[in-house]
Amino acid sequence: MASNFQEWWKKFAKEDRTKLYRLAGVGILGLVLLGFGSFGPSVPSPPHTQKAVTTTHSGPLAEQEQEVSAQLTQILDDIPQVHRVSVAVTLTKSMTSQYVDTNQSGQGSSPVVITTNSGQAVVPLDELGPSVAGVVVVAASARNPLIRAELAQAVETLLQVQPYQVLILPTN
Repeated sequence: MASNFQEWWKKFAKEDRTKLYRLAGVGILGLVLLGFGSFGPSVPSPPHTQKAVTTTHSGPLAEQEQEVSAQLTQILDDIPQVHRVSVAVTLTKSMTSQYVDTNQSGQGSSPVVITTNSGQAVVPLDELGPSVAGVVVVAASARNPLIRAELAQAVETLLQVQPYQVLILPTN
């Protein structure tokens, strides 16, 4: 089989030299285009269409989402030239508090309780804020690109999230 290939190649190289040059040129052009394909701005893929699922949440996570959304709405509404703002925040983890343990190694599960004049209190160690998955802001003035950028920057700064986690949309 190797000898058949060698014979074919020799014949092809001698008789069809122009086809060989064309084939090599097309191969090199393909490699160049593959190399340049990674330059330029990346275009996001279109969103997948999914069936809308309506769920009602009741619990500490949903309450914290509503509280953060309300606070963010109030702050964004105070930005000049911003009108009629609606905000929806999605959290993946609620706010958690860590307390000092009675066990010296910190491995125990019983917190330190102190008695004060106003009653008993648990000694706090640290409080971890909620983890934000995404934010959607809808505002009438978001048609203006400068205002849209200000809204996005305000949300990113306030919630310490990445730009891909924030979506700013104009209303009709």
